[in-house]
Amino acid sequence: MADDDRSTRPDGRQGVEVLTLPPGRELPTETEKWIVDGLVLAMPGLHTRQLFTLRRDMLTEADHVVIGVDRDLDRVVALLTSRWAEIPSGRSCLHIMIQFVGDAYRNGAIFKESWAQHFARLLADGRPFPEVIALKTYNPVVHCAMSAFSGHPDISMYPDLAGKDDSGAVLAAEVAEALAPGAAFDPARGVVPGIGRPIDLYRERPLSHVPEANRYFAEHAEPGDRVLCLLHVPTWTGAHSILTALGVPLPSRQS
Repeated sequence: MADDDRSTRPDGRQGVEVLTLPPGRELPTETEKWIVDGLVLAMPGLHTRQLFTLRRDMLTEADHVVIGVDRDLDRVVALLTSRWAEIPSGRSCLHIMIQFVGDAYRNGAIFKESWAQHFARLLADGRPFPEVIALKTYNPVVHCAMSAFSGHPDISMYPDLAGKDDSGAVLAAEVAEALAPGAAFDPARGVVPGIGRPIDLYRERPLSHVPEANRYFAEHAEPGDRVLCLLHVPTWTGAHSILTALGVPLPSRQS
């Protein structure tokens, strides 16, 4: 387990630890239950228990698992999981399976520290920085969080909410088939329809602070749909910019 990093709670006290756990397949059943029970309490706006009942694989099949723990409550309040996916072009593709932060802990340091530990462990395990980072979501906040890294000239974001850049459509179709085999996919909108389980995961439509993103998701995604969001990072220079923004110690240059 990685060294403990601490985040500031909403009340200003130091009480949340961000921890890297073993891969999901190695987690004891009681640890899995502890994680799910904590998230159910931390995110009352989601049907969280139903999600993990239907999609237990999002935890148990993860190659990387990072949690945020409120030590005062001994409760998991954040979870980030990912797995490596194979795509025909041979590009390294990391599938982000879950990124949750409890309602009372958002807009703080937990999100950034979770990603920092996630990538630090990935690199420590000897894996290259992924050329493609993919996530299927109904939440426009996710697109906004990912697109925050796309200002670098060597990083591109899909889908383009303005509809002006369709250069990522071919790669997106390739990734969609790997992450949702056999499912329909609309590369123009980035939508994989009807794959969300449970369909009513969100009790209300989630909103970001970016009106453009909210409009895009409202216009193109129904509750059971998922928007495929991709970051394409083909160069080490682009990867360097993401790691630097997260505060991750940089390894030697990678190809």
